[in-house]
Amino acid sequence: MNHEERLSKSLFTRLLNVKGAVVEDARITDSPLRPEPVLEIRVRPRRGMLRCSRCGRRRHGYDQGGGVRRWRGQDFGCWRVELVAAMPRVDCPECGVVVAQVPWAEPGSRFTRDFEAECAWLMTVANQKTVSGFLHVAWRTAGDIARRVAERAKSMMPSPFDGLTSIGVDETSYRKGHTYLTVVVDHERHRVIWAHDGYGRDVFGLFFQALTPEQRASIRVVTGDGARWIDSCVHEWCPNAERVLDGFHIVSWMSDALDKVRKRLWNRAGHDGDEKAVKRMRGAKYAVLKNPDQLTDRQRGTLDAIGNTDPKGQLYRSWQIKELLRNLLKHPPEQAEGELRHWIFWASHSRIPEIVELSKKIRRRRPDILKTIRLGYSNARLEAFNNRIKVTIRMAYGFHHVNNLIALVMLRCGGLDIHLPQPRT
Repeated sequence: MNHEERLSKSLFTRLLNVKGAVVEDARITDSPLRPEPVLEIRVRPRRGMLRCSRCGRRRHGYDQGGGVRRWRGQDFGCWRVELVAAMPRVDCPECGVVVAQVPWAEPGSRFTRDFEAECAWLMTVANQKTVSGFLHVAWRTAGDIARRVAERAKSMMPSPFDGLTSIGVDETSYRKGHTYLTVVVDHERHRVIWAHDGYGRDVFGLFFQALTPEQRASIRVVTGDGARWIDSCVHEWCPNAERVLDGFHIVSWMSDALDKVRKRLWNRAGHDGDEKAVKRMRGAKYAVLKNPDQLTDRQRGTLDAIGNTDPKGQLYRSWQIKELLRNLLKHPPEQAEGELRHWIFWASHSRIPEIVELSKKIRRRRPDILKTIRLGYSNARLEAFNNRIKVTIRMAYGFHHVNNLIALVMLRCGGLDIHLPQPRT
């Protein structure tokens, strides 16, 4: 081997940036079966590096395997790079005769670790078209890469379940047909720590089963909506934790009841031919549901018209009851108890069927609502994460496995540290 060949191999070894790999040859191949020329780099692991691809332990070689395999590497400028290596097999007493592990890629992957890290990082900051167009990979393939990188990043970080004190739980739909993801957020560290396909008591129970008894005992507060499966699961697994209703969902109960009142009055006015009532309630949906400080001039005019023409009507009184409930959640705990008692009395005697039915639910959950006001916890951060998760779900359109979607959610919202390739010194 002359000096130029040694220099060339040394240069490619440093450019590959892979510890434990030896470059044997490099050439450019231009085949009519390929859409573009490829820079092929023939590599091999260093001697003494044979390890089992399943358990990772050093083993004796068995044979040279059945040919060569290829791994897609990071591009060199405008050149597509592929690593080519023979795949010897090792004799492992525990796993049997299996393919040896290579230092530049994960077992079962056809991409180098550096390429996967670059792809995963791009998926957290760019959209599908950018990732696929820049790296020239299929989007379904990018989903598999996200799963492998997320698993590798989680194995290198401390357990996200250590030191949990307050968590929030919610479900979000990711496909038509009532298909949901259950998401758990750490309120203190502001990140998603767990996600699973489905919702309900059994799915939420899987989260607590993944925790040790010490980790479950450290949880003091669990926030969420008023779903009964959350209450029963918390009572079973964390009996010492306080169950806190989210103020956002409490107000949403009232907003749903208010919208039912509006629809009923609108339909009745149209059925009776009351043109004045129809005209008065036209455009009233967002005027009565939005917060007063967020109304547009037109919506504020619609709300004023309803209050001036029919101040004792069911729609305007329902709006007043909604605003009273929204404001009492901001009161100090010692004042909120009396205000909540007054609200339940007013709502139960309003003679508005939807509001009367809601007052029964509020009366049942009164201790939890007062606990929400006293502790001051909110699922607002989880709702914000839900918006990011919705964006991620739209971005992950085309993934065929929900585990790949969950991995992308963890990469974007779970605080996983993706190490981009850097020169090794």
